[in-house]
Amino acid sequence: MIYTATEIKQADEAALRKGMPADVLMERAASAVAARLIFPPQSSVLVVCGAGNNGGDGWVIARELAQRGYTVSVYAPFGNPKSDEAKQHATYARGFVTVTHEPYDADHVIDALFGVGFHGPVTGTAREVISWMREQQAPIVAVDVPSGVPSDDAINFDGHAVEANMTFSLHGHKRSAFLKRTASYYGTVEVIDIGLPHTSTWRVLTASDFDRALLERDLYSHKNTYGHGRLIGGSRHLIGAPFLAARSALRTGLGLLDLAIPQEANIMASSLPEAMYYGMDEVPDKEYSATAIGPGLVDDERLDRLWQTVHRQSKPLIVDAGALTTSHLEASGPLTLTPHPGEFARLTGRSVAEIEADRFRIASDFARQHGIHLILKGTHTLIVKPDGTGAVNTVEAAALSKGGSGDVLTGMLLALWARTDRIKTETCPNEQAVLWHALAAREASQQMHPASVLATDVIEAIGRI
Repeated sequence: MIYTATEIKQADEAALRKGMPADVLMERAASAVAARLIFPPQSSVLVVCGAGNNGGDGWVIARELAQRGYTVSVYAPFGNPKSDEAKQHATYARGFVTVTHEPYDADHVIDALFGVGFHGPVTGTAREVISWMREQQAPIVAVDVPSGVPSDDAINFDGHAVEANMTFSLHGHKRSAFLKRTASYYGTVEVIDIGLPHTSTWRVLTASDFDRALLERDLYSHKNTYGHGRLIGGSRHLIGAPFLAARSALRTGLGLLDLAIPQEANIMASSLPEAMYYGMDEVPDKEYSATAIGPGLVDDERLDRLWQTVHRQSKPLIVDAGALTTSHLEASGPLTLTPHPGEFARLTGRSVAEIEADRFRIASDFARQHGIHLILKGTHTLIVKPDGTGAVNTVEAAALSKGGSGDVLTGMLLALWARTDRIKTETCPNEQAVLWHALAAREASQQMHPASVLATDVIEAIGRI
């Protein structure tokens, strides 16, 4: 699960109301972190503690490491903690550790300076302490959030923060662990469950969330069992895009496909004999299992006419690439938009930098405002539902950084939405499509270097997952 700083605070307050003492909660969280810290015997450890509850966690960790035989010192540049529970833990820990008034080189450094309540930029003494930690050769473990990194967004982040080798994230992931500007500061992330109820509206998707039942075929099924999809795309200079999407849809299991393309693209029709073809001006005005529009299209009068045909139908509609405009935010059926940050900037009127600094909030607000499904592409693609809740994909797939990858995803979305009435998966088709897409790219990368993988290679890997 993924939490904002406010949600973490609310979870702590709920625990207090239900009888969990604050000092016990702190002990539980910090002890769980300490239990995962395994250093070579006789290692020296420096724990840098702030004045907040994150610093209180640091004092508990320092005490437990000292009790296990490590040489542990605590550096608290802001003095004693502010909260009563953190003060209690600090007082007790002083009987086991050495308190130093100056930082020194140690074999390992624990960063417990700031937690989720930090808001940057870093100034004064804190900036000096973080500068010292950034200069250390010793590996750094951050507690909850690397100090200097904001928890929720990267709006005011100036880059001056602890660069941790590993971060133990308490209760759940933090949003900034998935933002382009801040993710690298976390290093390897491990979530520590501290026993609080999980109430987040955002989830993390891993390879284990892919529903392999999507690959199954009924012995007595036929082509109509798996949906009849319609794909509209292509223009004079972008004739390949609709064919990438079409082949992807068929590889993902779509039973029947009608492909509407411009005259210039007819030369490629023989490369995909499994599809049924229509010209742009003769798109049938009939009900399909699902429709996808946009790959290779340009925003012109023809697109306006096509939109009038497709958006009135009650079946799922996927909008991509050239069809992503502010005029295409309403449809009679479930509507999915698939922008990359540049396209999303045009839809929202914001800059790409603004979007990348606050992806979760902006994407969630946009989906809720327009009542749509939204897939905001990126290293950590966000999949948002019309109610603003969502999930983030964590399956790494560097091979997707190439033209045509988005067209492949559009085809996969078409195939899955076209059979939503028969899919038994508990998660949204969009989540499964994004996962399958990334897994296929990863599979293709096993055969060749990711830099050499083409969109067509990803398509051929769809059936190998």
